[in-house]
Amino acid sequence: MEYKSCKLKEVIVLNPKLKLSKNTIAKKVSMDNLIENQKRIESFSYSQFKGGSKFKNGDTLLARITPCLENGKTAYVDILDSDEIAFGSTEFFVLRPKEDLMDNQYLYYLMRTHKLRNIVIKSMTGTSGRQRAQKESILEFEVNLPSLKQQKIIAKILKNLDDKIELNQDIIANLEELSQTLFKRWFVDFEFPDENGNPYQSSGGEMVVSELGEIPKGWKVVQLKDLAGHKKDTFNPKKSGEKEVLHFSLPAFDNRKLPVLDKVINIKSNKWIIDENCILFSKMNPTTRRIWLTSIDDKYLNIASSEFIVLKSDNSFNNAFIYNVCTSDGFNEFLVSNATGSTNSRQRVKPDIAIRYNFAFNSEIASLFSEAVEPYLEKIKLLRNEIQKLTELRDTLLPKLMSGEIEIPDEVWGDEDELSI
Repeated sequence: MEYKSCKLKEVIVLNPKLKLSKNTIAKKVSMDNLIENQKRIESFSYSQFKGGSKFKNGDTLLARITPCLENGKTAYVDILDSDEIAFGSTEFFVLRPKEDLMDNQYLYYLMRTHKLRNIVIKSMTGTSGRQRAQKESILEFEVNLPSLKQQKIIAKILKNLDDKIELNQDIIANLEELSQTLFKRWFVDFEFPDENGNPYQSSGGEMVVSELGEIPKGWKVVQLKDLAGHKKDTFNPKKSGEKEVLHFSLPAFDNRKLPVLDKVINIKSNKWIIDENCILFSKMNPTTRRIWLTSIDDKYLNIASSEFIVLKSDNSFNNAFIYNVCTSDGFNEFLVSNATGSTNSRQRVKPDIAIRYNFAFNSEIASLFSEAVEPYLEKIKLLRNEIQKLTELRDTLLPKLMSGEIEIPDEVWGDEDELSI
């Protein structure tokens, strides 16, 4: 595979000029809309354009401010209509290849390489907490560039992996939505099937007064701790004989809910030990929902951040119901209303309060519910495990393909279909 050495300024445009009139209502992508180490832009808003970066489909957005740059906020724009222009944070670098010199997708993956990112990070200047990368670190970066055809093939290999990851994420989101929709219908609206298979409450099912208001006859009010144990087995890194552990941390949750393999020597505080059929929910900042249906790897000791509260049930069947209690709006509202501490970043819910959440319960209906949704949750676990393997494969291949350490066989260059997953 032949390469041409050049500086990036010869083949890309940084912050290209686009026309978007002041006060125009357009799609806005803020820094919060970018997910760390994820290609896809998950969300956006509509807003009046007053200023900021402007971009169109095919552009790459790179965070230039700390800690967003270091944390991997880099995205590929493909959420717009043809010729549509959007805008976003002034803290984005917008990158676009020059026509016929570099492939758009290849440029995105180039910006994901550690070699280039480390140089950009080292260029950061400014006061602590507000440091920004300098554009010259990108423009002056020397790259060995393969032919445009070869760029497209390399990018397609990596894109296929990202596409499969995104497809799995979409399936997970749909399965979770189906589970929670059914939970709300049965345990909030009380429209579970009666003895004739009809919706209970709207078909005239008898209701009785309780401390929560009216609930179906034969139901009772229970607390979360009545159905799941509060697991508090402690992991002390200073006393552990383990060298590596699988760590369910808050940053790992925010990064696609994938635990990370950490060296024990790098862990500075006590954690919780977790095993099969554990559900985690964050006691910190409950306005940001963090509920984790864990999938355990028996090759390692599995631990969780002490900012999580660990619930333990007897089996995956019971877990299906408990998980949906924890993901419900009612539970989140309870956590938010019981959070104490300074506003914004450091509010917490006391564990003993969190596990006393009250809700209406009927064991027979809960069993029917678990029977319906448990397969969904097991599928979610499998899909997340697959996402982890695909992510590891992509991150292993990316630097090797971009550097030429792995070469694509000549016969593949002419048949892109061979590269599908």
